Amino acid sequence: MTKLFSWLGQGFLLPLQYFLDILLKTYLVIKSTLLENRKGKRLPLHTTSLQVYFTGVQALMIIALAGLVAGSAVIVELATILPKFGAGKYVERLAILVLVRELAPIITAFIIIGRSGTAMATELGNMKLNREIELLESLGINIDYFLVLPRLLGTVVAILCLSVIFNAIALGGGFLVANFLASVSRSFIFADLISAINYSDIIMSLLKVFIFGWIIAIVNCVQGLSVKRSFTEVPQVTTKGVVNSIILCFIASIFVSLYIFPEFNI
Repeated sequence: MTKLFSWLGQGFLLPLQYFLDILLKTYLVIKSTLLENRKGKRLPLHTTSLQVYFTGVQALMIIALAGLVAGSAVIVELATILPKFGAGKYVERLAILVLVRELAPIITAFIIIGRSGTAMATELGNMKLNREIELLESLGINIDYFLVLPRLLGTVVAILCLSVIFNAIALGGGFLVANFLASVSRSFIFADLISAINYSDIIMSLLKVFIFGWIIAIVNCVQGLSVKRSFTEVPQVTTKGVVNSIILCFIASIFVSLYIFPEFNI
């Protein structure tokens, strides 16, 4: 019984401690930003722009392809199936709910986790092992400001832009594919699809993407900086960064959908 309670306690306390570590790192980044700005130091824009380029620009092709595939699949399925059950008038609204609110943020996040999240954890882990982090700290350089902040800002800016591109291609490309197929009703027009979008859809999508960007950057930076002595730790922390980012993104998505935007307006 004692072992059972110990196992249950660890199963609750360890995730809680990990979440608090993420919040602590966020606090330290904000604090370091305020302190460095007071000292007159500029934001490391070059590093931030490189992060935006790597995370955003270099991922455009795969985001466009994913958006086209997801949009085509969702719109074609809805436009084909719902009219058979007398629910053709809900095609546009359901397409927006599925694509803009749910699929666009989470698919974009998964792509960024696989590309940029792993890169951040690996890069910082190798810097830690090569004692570059220790050297920077010995020179009085604030690691949270000059290493973590640019990756955080770059990831958030890039994922916000990518989500907008994903939605545009998913809706536009999905509509073109749906109209190309003869099985789709001719009454399905693009103007109705666009008019089905309301402000809460846009706010919800952008809020999710913003939170996902923060989670991806902070989690993988924390994982990369947790490397201590062995090079074998680098792939381990990278894997943990991917897994933990996915889990936290799912939790954040569910929380936003159920508690911040609980209504399901059709």
